[in-house]
Amino acid sequence: MRRFVFALAVFFLVFVAVRPEFAAAASEVTRSKTIDAADINSLTVKAAVGAVRIERAEIDAIEVQVRLKAKRTTGIFSSLPDVETIEVSATTRGDQLTLEIDAKNVEERWVVRVPAKILSALSVKLAVGGVSITAPAKRIEVDVGVGDANLDVPSGAISLTLGTGDGSIRTALKNAGPIEGKTGVGSASISGVNGSVRSSTIGGSIKGEGKGREPIEATVGVGDLSITLYE
Repeated sequence: MRRFVFALAVFFLVFVAVRPEFAAAASEVTRSKTIDAADINSLTVKAAVGAVRIERAEIDAIEVQVRLKAKRTTGIFSSLPDVETIEVSATTRGDQLTLEIDAKNVEERWVVRVPAKILSALSVKLAVGGVSITAPAKRIEVDVGVGDANLDVPSGAISLTLGTGDGSIRTALKNAGPIEGKTGVGSASISGVNGSVRSSTIGGSIKGEGKGREPIEATVGVGDLSITLYE
């Protein structure tokens, strides 16, 4: 037994010497960036796995903080990305800003603070994880593959597409215009407005009309959908 333990210890030390990234399996880093928002009217955040939170603040710039954590996905002996070498990619095309991380096997946890000015468009594309948005925009688009999405904004046209997970939308009654939502497998509910709800043993759909003009559209493949309007 002692020989086996000794041999295992020697193997591990040799393996770490050859593959030093194995010893840094729990490596983690936080990146921060401040971007002048004077000429930015559209913001897109793209992420693979993790979470994205976008909130409004009384600031003049766009403040970005993202925590990166290396994730091993193919076994304990697979290599880990070196998160120390990863930076936030901020690409500007005209008045459109795109934020993303160019790396695989990394968990991304974004916190983005936007100025008090109303952006023309706000978009989040996330493969797996959760999205939370409390910053208003003229148009808000969220696309999540697997995970939950919580949108609590006073104004803006809203479009939510969710593959698997729960979706929640909350906005002002005076902001919302036509409302349409559906779930493939799961429940659908609407409150704060006279609307129709259709449910079956599999999925459901909702329709309604607010006092404003901005459309709200939501589609959930598997999961629940709730839409709430407030005075």
